[in-house]
Amino acid sequence: MDERILGALLFPTNIHRRESDPGPYAHYSSYKPHLKREFRRKCVYCRASDGLIGDEVFGVDHYLPKSKFPHLANNWLNLFYACPRCNVLKSEFVSTPELFLPSPCEHLMAQHLQYEGVDIVTHTKHGDCMTELLRLREERRRRRRDLILAALRGLLENRTELLRELTSYESRLEKEEGKRETLEVLIEETSEELERVNGRIELLIGEPVTAEP
Repeated sequence: MDERILGALLFPTNIHRRESDPGPYAHYSSYKPHLKREFRRKCVYCRASDGLIGDEVFGVDHYLPKSKFPHLANNWLNLFYACPRCNVLKSEFVSTPELFLPSPCEHLMAQHLQYEGVDIVTHTKHGDCMTELLRLREERRRRRRDLILAALRGLLENRTELLRELTSYESRLEKEEGKRETLEVLIEETSEELERVNGRIELLIGEPVTAEP
């Protein structure tokens, strides 16, 4: 499997630098489209893309809960993009220096926990806390991730074959002048199918895929 594409589903190995506050807004819900773009359509806690269940059910999460920190309810730096499952399970949890949920903007998440296939391996008590609180090992999550990985394998195999065909057609175009019209049609059709496959991959990983291998 393409490691670059698979990496989009893993916990990040670097700290995310926040974009500038696009507000201010009167209500935190107005930040949602900006959070969706900044966090590449993925839940910051479980790395699931909104492409499978729809962005309308994803929500704005308050890292420090607004019920206990009302002054941070509209604070851009306290707002994350989260799937409905993680948002509900996280609930009123308050992260402290002693025990926190790893955040992509403050911590190297991969140092605390990481996916290995459908499983999660934890490395710290903070990773354990997040895994248990958000039930990241529950069967429904494992089944969903297994389906995503299986679908990605099929799509990536298809993508590799389309790229091979496209390269072949383009190479022949320079040598077989008598077949130019036919080859140009094949190039157009293959490029369109490649675009469709890349779009399906984007739904699964939340990030755009270029036409290049």
